[in-house]
Amino acid sequence: MMHHRWIVAIGTYVTELIATGLLYAFPVLFSALLEMFRNSRAKTAAVGSVLFGVLGCAGVIAGLLVQRFGPRKAGFLAGLMNGIGWMVCFFSTSIMYLVLLLSVPMAIGCSLIVLSVNKTLCHHFPGKPGQIALSIQATASGVGRIMFTYVLIDCVNTFGLRGTFLIMGAVLLNCSIISILWNTDLPSPPKTPQRVCKDPNDTHGMTKTPNFFIKLCPVLTNKIFLIFVIGMTLLFVPHGGFMVMFADIMKSRGFTEENMQLAIIIHSISNVVGGMSLGFLKQIPRISSLFLVFLLACISAISFSTLQFAEQFWTTVIACSVLGFEMGATATATTIGTLKIIGIEYFPFGLGVVYTSMGIGNVIVGPISGTIRDVTGTYTIFMWTSTLSSGVSAILILVAMIMKHYKGSKKDTVAIAVDVYTITKF
Repeated sequence: MMHHRWIVAIGTYVTELIATGLLYAFPVLFSALLEMFRNSRAKTAAVGSVLFGVLGCAGVIAGLLVQRFGPRKAGFLAGLMNGIGWMVCFFSTSIMYLVLLLSVPMAIGCSLIVLSVNKTLCHHFPGKPGQIALSIQATASGVGRIMFTYVLIDCVNTFGLRGTFLIMGAVLLNCSIISILWNTDLPSPPKTPQRVCKDPNDTHGMTKTPNFFIKLCPVLTNKIFLIFVIGMTLLFVPHGGFMVMFADIMKSRGFTEENMQLAIIIHSISNVVGGMSLGFLKQIPRISSLFLVFLLACISAISFSTLQFAEQFWTTVIACSVLGFEMGATATATTIGTLKIIGIEYFPFGLGVVYTSMGIGNVIVGPISGTIRDVTGTYTIFMWTSTLSSGVSAILILVAMIMKHYKGSKKDTVAIAVDVYTITKF
């Protein structure tokens, strides 16, 4: 069945390329939305901020659905939600219409797709090959963003914004067809038997079978994982705000539309390179996933602070490219780090928790950033708060890394003690 897993890998890559590519290329429509509905930047930014916010907020629900029903059914449902959500926006009359019928359905659909493809790849490519597979998979969003940046601009110029909604909706429906190829009969990971609670009426000492939600408690009580979630949220929230405002940031500095497109493409290429590089770096012995995340958080803080002082076009592009590399690598590190901390059994739900926390942050930050931009006329406050958020994230990830190292050392000490006792007992 070796050939089958490569067919599955190609299918998951194309699906995520279409869904997340359109998702991350959506900010190029920001100017078109401003012209079409004649609203303020704060109100118009709500479409993008809710889109990225609900993408994360739906993570827990999406994780439960993938955990319960499998990636094939979840992927099929996601394709329908994305495609129909875009197509009905052909009849949109206001920003609120887009928020309810495009942002929310597409965000939930993309969340289902991301978790489904990661769950599928982890089962088909276990161990170190899985880390490389996840790194390659992480490039799908960057490649898709490069493609759909040009596609969306050309469609708007040729067919108008409403025609673009209709065409892209038809493209997204292909995700449902591709998801049918995914194999759902995957071998389940070995489970450790555990005694959850004893039934007082059970005279034979039998235990009750834990229900589905009780099984998920180890994820929510894992202190290292919870610190990791908070740290990744503080790191990703500035990323989400930057993605929503990217096109407007470039225009506010007086750059032409051609320069803006070039900056987006370079940022996307750097994002792809960063996402792919992390999996290969993980093949180096004794390199911790959390240590790599710590370095990426430091790079994010430096990039945002540098971007604040960049005035020339190429200086801005270099800062954006470094930030793009960090964003791509961080997306891969989030998946690998979650898998390392909680294991494959709870992986979909755990990754969903991470995305939910990030989404809540994005929902709050997006409109606030747009309002501050409207009031002050600059992105200075946004850049400095993003720098601060990335710095605090680096500190939290460092704490999680120290805790995980101490926990691992403690387990090794106990294991050695038990082994010595076994050898020396008579």
